[in-house]
Amino acid sequence: MQSIIDDYSLASAGEKRQKWYREQMVVLESFKRRFEIEKPFLGMKIVVCMHCEPKGAIRTEVLLAGGASEIVFIGNLGSTKPDTAAYLASLPRVTVLAKQADTLDDLNKYVALALSDPADLFMDNGASLMQYYNSFKPHWKPRGGIEETRSGQLILDEQKIDPAFPLIVIDDSLVKRLIENEVGVGQSVVDGFMRATSMVLGGKKILIIGYGYCGKGIAQRFRAMGAITMVYDTDPLCRLKAKIEGHITGTLSALLRHADAVVTVTGRNDIIGPTHVKMMKDRAILFNAGHYNMEISVQEIENIATRVEIINDSTKRFSFDEKSIYLLQDGNPINLSAAAGNPIEIMEVGYALQLLSLEELLFREKSDNGIYAVPEHINTLACEMCLDAWGNFGLFEEGNP
Repeated sequence: MQSIIDDYSLASAGEKRQKWYREQMVVLESFKRRFEIEKPFLGMKIVVCMHCEPKGAIRTEVLLAGGASEIVFIGNLGSTKPDTAAYLASLPRVTVLAKQADTLDDLNKYVALALSDPADLFMDNGASLMQYYNSFKPHWKPRGGIEETRSGQLILDEQKIDPAFPLIVIDDSLVKRLIENEVGVGQSVVDGFMRATSMVLGGKKILIIGYGYCGKGIAQRFRAMGAITMVYDTDPLCRLKAKIEGHITGTLSALLRHADAVVTVTGRNDIIGPTHVKMMKDRAILFNAGHYNMEISVQEIENIATRVEIINDSTKRFSFDEKSIYLLQDGNPINLSAAAGNPIEIMEVGYALQLLSLEELLFREKSDNGIYAVPEHINTLACEMCLDAWGNFGLFEEGNP
């Protein structure tokens, strides 16, 4: 299978970029050392549908060290770094299907291509692999798979997908929710917004739509930077929690009218569309932190605009008769499209959960089909591995208080 990427000549730049991540990702280095000896994935084909960015490339190196005979890496929409894709495509036994401007049609074609032959393990991020496999039901089945995100879990539930093999949902892990979703996404979304806009946050009225673990982290960190945070969620309990935690709550229509910036983080499609844009104030900024770029109905908003202008690489302006609205990164996840995604240490925790879960699928005594949460012993081990690898950061010496 031939890789489909933007530019093969970027491989050397991509390799150079990896050096920083490789040196910092000490937990993955410990996995790599063990995998080089134990070879848990010896001779296996692994299909990965996740973000094609530097931290994910280090994880790919670890899987190769574990003996994988073939890795097909499909990039999630809106987050592919072309130099990372080129670097990965230059590695032996790796095929990359990921371009920066890929559409949903492109993604579906890549998945069909990757699954045209049998695979041993799935690493899914948004249920793209699972949806295809469930729809077309190939004559073969993998030994197991993992699903990373809340968005993927919602799709599995809504489409009543009952896999014919064991599937571990990483987002069911409290470790993932508290560390990666709340802390990691919170920090990286603020980082992405600031890189895309170069604006001060103090005094900005930021509306966060969706108050799950990701939304909570985003709200906390915007407020920590001096923003006035407003929260809307369809669940009254989430709204009540947001209110008690110090955020402004109310009806969506009322909050939209006051917001300087609006971010969606729900895992659902079409959260903001033409009706909502009409409620927003002049020069408000709209952006997304959900998994895919479908939380904002970009095409429908564009259809009702009197004028659409590309302001810069990050920003479009939609003009209407009485106002203008700015859209960041075409509605792609702001933390990955405008910035570098979740912090390195945060993803080390998430990758520990992923790699330990893959091993669990291969070596567990029971292998019943169906959807599973991350086993508690993996949650505990992932935390302990990270604490051991990071140590105490030199704050205290042994024997001192």
